[in-house]
Amino acid sequence: MSIHIKAATIKVSNPKELKAAVADAKPGDTILLQNKEWKDVLLKVSGKGTAQKPILIMPENKNEVIITGQSALNIGGEYLIIKGFHFKNGYSPKDDIITFRINNDNLANNCRVTECVIEEFSQPDRFHSDSWVVFWGKNNRLDHTTLVNKLNAGPTIIAELNDERSQENFHSIDHNYFKGRQRFGSNGGETIRIGVSRYSLTTSKTQIVHNYFERCNGEVEIVSIKSGQNNVSFNTFVECEGGLVMRHGSKNVVEGNLFLGNNKPFTGGVRLINPGHHIFNNVFKDLQGTAFRSALSVLNGVPNSLINRYYQVKDATINNNTFINCASVLFGAGKDAERTLSPQNVVFANNLFIGGSDKIYQDDNKDGGVIFKDNGILNNKANNLPQGLSPAKVSEIKKGEFSFPYNKSIGADIKKLSFVTKEETGASWYKPQTIKPKRANKSFEIKSTESENIKATLEKMIAGDTLLIADEGYLRINESLVIDKPINIMAKAGLKTKPIFVNTSFKTLNAFIIIKNGGELNLKGLAFKGAFESFGDTKAGIASTEEPMNKHYKVNIDHCEFYDYNEGSYSGFKGSKSTLADSLIITNSLFRNISGTGVNLGEEKDDKGIYAAEYTVIENCVFSNVLGSAINIYRGGNDESTLGPFVTIDHCTFNEVENREQGTVVKLIGAQHASLTNSIFSYCGQGGRSIEFREYRWDEIKVDYCNFYEAGRVDSFYDKVLGTHNYHIKPAYQNKSQFNFNLQKDSELINKGSDNQSIGANIQNGN
Repeated sequence: MSIHIKAATIKVSNPKELKAAVADAKPGDTILLQNKEWKDVLLKVSGKGTAQKPILIMPENKNEVIITGQSALNIGGEYLIIKGFHFKNGYSPKDDIITFRINNDNLANNCRVTECVIEEFSQPDRFHSDSWVVFWGKNNRLDHTTLVNKLNAGPTIIAELNDERSQENFHSIDHNYFKGRQRFGSNGGETIRIGVSRYSLTTSKTQIVHNYFERCNGEVEIVSIKSGQNNVSFNTFVECEGGLVMRHGSKNVVEGNLFLGNNKPFTGGVRLINPGHHIFNNVFKDLQGTAFRSALSVLNGVPNSLINRYYQVKDATINNNTFINCASVLFGAGKDAERTLSPQNVVFANNLFIGGSDKIYQDDNKDGGVIFKDNGILNNKANNLPQGLSPAKVSEIKKGEFSFPYNKSIGADIKKLSFVTKEETGASWYKPQTIKPKRANKSFEIKSTESENIKATLEKMIAGDTLLIADEGYLRINESLVIDKPINIMAKAGLKTKPIFVNTSFKTLNAFIIIKNGGELNLKGLAFKGAFESFGDTKAGIASTEEPMNKHYKVNIDHCEFYDYNEGSYSGFKGSKSTLADSLIITNSLFRNISGTGVNLGEEKDDKGIYAAEYTVIENCVFSNVLGSAINIYRGGNDESTLGPFVTIDHCTFNEVENREQGTVVKLIGAQHASLTNSIFSYCGQGGRSIEFREYRWDEIKVDYCNFYEAGRVDSFYDKVLGTHNYHIKPAYQNKSQFNFNLQKDSELINKGSDNQSIGANIQNGN
C-alpha cells in the first residue's frame, strides 16, 4: 500500500515566516512570497528537498514582488530552487547579496537560483567591495538570471574554494545575461571570478556556459579563472573591454565561445597563464585590443613565481580557432625584467586567420616554445608568411545575423557551433523600465541680484535643463551648489564680461559647485573667484564630492576663469578621492593667481592603480601665475587591470607656473595614454620640471610640437617621450598683464604647430 502526500503551497509575508516555512517544508512544497515590496529584509532559507522534488521558493507574481533597501539572501540545505526574485533600488548591508550558505556550518548543495534579476543594487561607495552572487558548497546553479551593471568593487559573481566542502564543486553558471559593467578604474571590477590565488592549485570544475556578456568593461579580466579544471564554453562576449583570463590554476577548457568586438577599442578575447589549458573551437571577431587585451595573449611567466604572480605557460593546446579582423594575437605578452619565462610546449595548430594585423601573430620570445603548425590564412598581403601558416580556402556559413568563414580542417567548426543569443539568456519575464522625462528640457534665467535663488532653482531642474546667468556681476554664494543630475550652467549670450561666483559667507566652502552621484555638469562663460573681500575662502571652483559615489561623473568647462585661490591645497578644479570622472574636458579657459593647483586629479595616493578621471582633455587653456602645478594627474602602483587615465593636453600656454625647487608644471604620473602637444612653457618649472612622467614600458605617451623657454626639463623614466618638433623660442605675447597670452603676429611660433596653427593657446573673448 503506498501513501500519496500532496505537495503544499504556503504563502508568507515576512522574513520570519519565510524562514519557518522553508525549514518545515516537505520535498515538493512551494513557498510563495506575498505580492508587495520587501524592504530591508535579510532572507535566510534552509531546507531539504530532493532531486525529484525540490522545494520551490518564488514570488506570488514575479512582477509584483521587489526586494529593495538593505537586503540580502542566504541559502542553506539541499535541493532548494529560488525563482523569480527581483533585487532593485538598494544594496546589501552585508558583504554579498545572494550567498549559497547560511553560515560555515550550513552550506548549500544542489540548490538553484533561476530567473532572478539584480539591478541598481550597488554599494553607495564604489570602493566598498561585495559580490552579487557567492557560491559555496557543491552542485549549485545560477541560471537564466539578469545582472545589470554592478557599480562598486568586487566581482559580480565569485565561487569560493577556501573550504574542502566547496572544492571540486561542479557549480553551473549558465544562460545568464550580464548587462554591462562600467569601467571601475581599479582592480576588482571582474564580472566572474572562480577561486583566488591562494587556492589556485585547487580543482574547482565550475561550468560557465551559454552566458551572454554585453559591454562588461569593469577591468581587464571579465572572467577571471583562479583555479583548475573549469569549463568556460559556448558563451558570447559583446564589446567587452577585456577578456576571459586563465589567471591562476591549470587544465582549464575554453571551447566554442564567440567574442564580438565590433571594432571597439580595447575589446579582447582569451589570456593564458599557467599550464595545461585547452583553447579550441572559439571565434574571435573584430577585436581591437592589444597587449593583455589581445584576441589571444599567452603570457610570459616569472621564475620561482609566488602563487599570486605568473606561473609559466606550459603544455597548452590552442587549436581550431578562427580569428577575424583582430588587431593582435600575442605570444610572450607582458615580457619584462620580471616575466622572463617564455611559454613552452604550447601547440598552436589548425587555427584560421581572416584579415586583421599584417603581423598576423607576434611571438616576442622566438625560442621554439610555441609550436606553430597547420594554420591557415585568407587574403593576407604579407609576402612571407610566418612559420606554421599557409593560404587557406573558405566558404561562408550564416549563423544568426553573422556570416562566418568555414574550412572543415582549420578554424572553428562553424557548422556544429550554436552561439548563444541575448534572447536565450536572463530572466525572460523581466522588461527593463523605461523612464520618460517629466517634461521637455527648459532654461531658467537668474540675475546676479537673485543669487539667493540659485540653489532652489537647481533643485527644481531636471536632467538636461539649463541655468542661464542673465547679467554681469557677482553671484553671491553662501553654500556650495550641488549637482546630482546632468545640468548646464552658462552665461547668457552677449554679456561683455563673465558673471563671477564669489563666496559671501564667513565660512570656507569646499567648492562653489560640487558634483555628487549622478551628476554631470556643462559650464560656459563663467568665472570663479576663490577669495572675495573679507569673506570666507573657497577651496575649489568645481569639485567632485567627498561623500560616497559609485557612478561616473562628467564635467565640460568652456570659456571659464578660475582665480584667487590663496592656499597651497586649493585648486581651480579638484577630483576628490574615491570618485571617478568618465571625462573632464576643459577648453578655452584661464587659470591664474592660484597658490595651489590649477587642475588637481592627484588625490589617489594608495598606489593601487587607482586614478581620478578616465579621460582628461585640456585644450586651448592658459595657466599663469600658479604657485603649484598647473595640472596634476596621478596613478600610482603597477596594477595592470585598468585602461586609463587617458590625457590630452593641446594648444595650452603655461607661464610662470611652479618655479619652486624640484617643482613640476604638469604632472602626469602613471598616465597610461598621454599626449601633450602644441603647447608653450615659458618661465616655469625653472626649479625642476616642465613635465614629469612615471611611465611603464607599455604606456603610450608623447610630448611634441611644444616650446620650452626658460622652463624646466621633461622628465620620464625611459626617456623616450620627446618628439622631434620641440622648440626653445622666446614667445611674444600680446598682453601678459591682462592675461592675454595670444601670440603677437610676428612671433616665430606662428604656424609651428602639428596642425600648422600657432603653438600655445589662442583664446578669443576669453578674459
